[in-house]
Amino acid sequence: MGPKLITFDFGDTLVTSDPPYLDRMALALGELGCPRSLTEVTRAYFEADVWAATEMLQRAPFTPEEFQTRFSDTFFEALGLAAEAERLRGPMQRKLIELRPRRVMMPGAGELILRLHSLGYRLGIISNNDGRTREKCRSVGIEHFFSFILDSTQEGVMKPDPRIFQRALRLEGAEAAEVLHVGDLYGCDVMGAAAAGIPAVWLGNDLISPPAVKDCRRINGLLDLLGLLL
Repeated sequence: MGPKLITFDFGDTLVTSDPPYLDRMALALGELGCPRSLTEVTRAYFEADVWAATEMLQRAPFTPEEFQTRFSDTFFEALGLAAEAERLRGPMQRKLIELRPRRVMMPGAGELILRLHSLGYRLGIISNNDGRTREKCRSVGIEHFFSFILDSTQEGVMKPDPRIFQRALRLEGAEAAEVLHVGDLYGCDVMGAAAAGIPAVWLGNDLISPPAVKDCRRINGLLDLLGLLL
């Protein structure tokens, strides 16, 4: 039996920014005197996600601040910038905001949401975000498709902590086996969902080769999800 409820990550799964987040990070590092290529930044970001998730899940429960600090430290370590981490953290955040990106749908996201909705799937969002996930969904016209939108800032708990996934189960009165989670971060999305007993699909990339997680399948584009469901 297939899933009844499909939950999605938000940023870089359903909606991205223009310029993309990791492009802006590479630009910010260059402006701060620590130039790194987009490939280096991307690999470091996804590696930090897996390393931080692995470590934090071993000591769960943890606070969002603890995870964010570990993620940030690991990201700078992966770039060879551990000694610069404290100097770079604040200025990088300010520069990321200054670049003022616009929101755009990920390729295939709109078509996928419409198709899943027409097929009768219940849909939800579980996002590590700044408290404005619902507003951001509204800005691109997709808010009404989702039964719930869980934002880590509003919930006080963030992926990969299984508690945020368990809140989704309680909201919908669903069992873990009835849910499928889809996201682009292997650590936060796949490992976090697995910690809550929820099968996951990874919207993957070729820059990292994370360890296998039971029931995890990989897609290269959002519309590939239909091939797994139908």
